[in-house]
Parts: sequence; C-alpha cells; structure tokens
Amino acid sequence: MNHQTTFRDIDKPGGLFFKRSLPRRFRQSNISVAGCGQVGLVLLQTFPDQHFTATYRPGAGTRAKRAAIVAHNTRPLAIDLNLKSDLLRLISMGHRIIWMAPPDSSVQTDNTLKKLVLWSATRAKAHGKPVPRISYVSTTGVYGNTQGQWINEYTPLNAQSDRAKRRVHAETQLRLGLKHGVHVHLLRAPGIYGDNRLPIDRIKNRTPALLPDEDAWSNHIHELDLGRLSRWVNYKGGVFEVINACDAKPSKMGDYFDLVADAYQLPRPPRFSREEVKQMVSPMMWSFMSESRRIESLNQKKLGFRLRYPSVADFLSGQR
Repeated sequence: MNHQTTFRDIDKPGGLFFKRSLPRRFRQSNISVAGCGQVGLVLLQTFPDQHFTATYRPGAGTRAKRAAIVAHNTRPLAIDLNLKSDLLRLISMGHRIIWMAPPDSSVQTDNTLKKLVLWSATRAKAHGKPVPRISYVSTTGVYGNTQGQWINEYTPLNAQSDRAKRRVHAETQLRLGLKHGVHVHLLRAPGIYGDNRLPIDRIKNRTPALLPDEDAWSNHIHELDLGRLSRWVNYKGGVFEVINACDAKPSKMGDYFDLVADAYQLPRPPRFSREEVKQMVSPMMWSFMSESRRIESLNQKKLGFRLRYPSVADFLSGQR
C-alpha cells in the first residue's frame, strides 16, 4: 500500500481546494505555530509559500525537531512557552498564532494562555499592531461522555478526565480575549489520524475492542485537515469562534479498527465485553473507550471549510 500523501498541491492553483489567492499583505504575514508537532509539520508542508515561525521546546530530541522544521523552509524557534521572556518573544513574531501545545500537565492550573492573551493585547495597543488572532487546538474531550448522543459546538461542556479539564481551563483563559480585543478561535479536535497515525500497532498487537452493542462512538479528523482548518479559521474566523474540528462520519470505535485492519489486510481485533476490556487495556486507553459521543460541526460548515478527507474510509480508499 502507498503510505505517502501528497499535500503540496491541494491548495495551489489547479489543486482540489484552490481559491483565489489572498492579497499579498495577507500572504506575507507571519503565522507562529506554537508547539509544532506532527500536525504542525503537516501544516508547514501544505503551505510552503506561507511565512511561518515554528516553535519547539528545548530538551530531548531538540536536534531532530529543529531539523524537521528547517526541512520545510521554516524558521525554527526553541522556546519554553512557560517562560515570560520566551512567551514575549513569540508574541513579538506577529499577530497570528496557531497554538498547538498542550497544557502543562505538571501543574493544576496553567496560566500561560491568560498571559498570552493579555500581553498580546497590550503589545497591539501600545505599538499600533494588528489585532492579535489566536487559533487554539483543543479537544472534543471537553464534552465528556454523552452516551453516544449527537452534540455540536453549543453543547455544554462536561469534561471528566484530568486531561480534558485542563483543556477547559485553557479555553476559559483564552475567552478573556473577548474583553481585550483579541480574536480567539477554539478548534476542538477528536481522534487525529494520518499516514503514520493509524492504529496499526494496536491491531497487530491484538489489543481488544468492545462488543458492537457495548461499543463507544468515536470521531476523527485527518492531520492534514486539522492543519488546514487551523490556518483557515485564523484568516476567516470572526472575533470569537468555536469549531468542532472533525469529519461528519462518526463510527463505533471497533468499526474504525476493523476498517483499518481490512485496509491493511490485517486480522480484525478481538471483541470483548466492557468489563473484560477494562481489565485488558491501560487506564489511558480505557478513558478514550469509555466516552461515547457523535459530533457535528455546525460552525465548520458556516465558515465554508471543505475537508480533504470527509471520512476515514475516504482516506483509506486512496491508500490502496
């Protein structure tokens, strides 16, 4: 099977999603990608003509992170987003920020994003800079377990895991931007997949799935579409946006594993009851398997964004 996906031509003239070019002043504006991981790298690859600055945290693997960013002709910036001097340096790079870094899990409350909003607003007002535009990649885990019910961006939050609660806290900090003239866009992402982000090892290891009548609903987005959407909303979004960054084809989790297994000609995972599976998987894995929701993205449609991969099946069909 072909494991490579061509990103470059998708949004170029003649490409599948090409639109009229943005004015030069917008095309040349810098976008800072804070916490540039795999999705960030795909974003850099997809828009080679965009001016990006990509940050990564100093420490283990620094050389590889820097090399990956430089390979996309992007300026790398090694900074610790929790340090005031480094955060101010990020803010000074320009008014467009796509924040992909997760909250600090070592503390109960991480106030980094509150500082980002306040300092960005202060700088813009003091120096006559453009209104800051911050697009934040959050998680659909903020909705908690809805027992498989359909939800959208207007569904009340009900985070249950510590990980999701930290995201709610982060979103709350960013909402302060409304009081200070900062444009804030919250993108709530579900399970992210891509060429190298499929549950192949899980399937090969025969990790169990739930019985069909006990299984949880899951939602997905391709890493390419998440990267594209984060940039799209940074340009097209209004003063405040909440967007469920997902496709419109939720599926039972076990069915998702079966779909991938079939595409790669692997045996389907064994199925067991909830009580049995809970004893067989890690607490982290169980936290994902125990929450069930079907997610609709009303605001993604409103912004006119078109997914490259409307479903996991669409992606897998192109890999054959």
